Amino acid sequence: MPLRRLLLLRHAEAVPHVLTEGGDRSRALTSRGREQAASIGRQLASRDLSDPIQILCSPATRTRQTAQGVLDALDQMPAFTIEDSLYAATPDTLYGLVHATSEAVRTLLIVGHNPTIGEFACDLLGPALQSTHFSAIYRGYPLAGLTILDIPGEWLDVRPSTIQPATLLLP
Repeated sequence: MPLRRLLLLRHAEAVPHVLTEGGDRSRALTSRGREQAASIGRQLASRDLSDPIQILCSPATRTRQTAQGVLDALDQMPAFTIEDSLYAATPDTLYGLVHATSEAVRTLLIVGHNPTIGEFACDLLGPALQSTHFSAIYRGYPLAGLTILDIPGEWLDVRPSTIQPATLLLP
């Protein structure tokens, strides 16, 4: 059975809280953030992503814009779902979403927020955080950072002992 891929993406740089009237959910990407998202999209497009691809995205403006920046660079047309629970998620929320993913999905991209994306990545990576590939996560999950994890089994079986760390992409 071919490997599945779990991709964990933190949103790109957004405007500060004080510059938005609509509150935190309405914070948009800065021009730098749009370039960060496009950079991650270009890097991801050069990798072999197995179809079908599912994207789960927080409803916040900055996460939707980050996801769109990535999508613009891909040849594939992934299934795209706004997942309300990602806005105020915990790592347990992310485990639940991964475990509930259809077995037909080969690549799952979750676009969310810190600290949850970072905590979830750290939990899954465990000792791999000591490697040079993932040391940036240990110091704090970077804006527009994308962790790629290979999953040799089923989505329901995803836990630290079953994943294979692949790489961390930075804009």
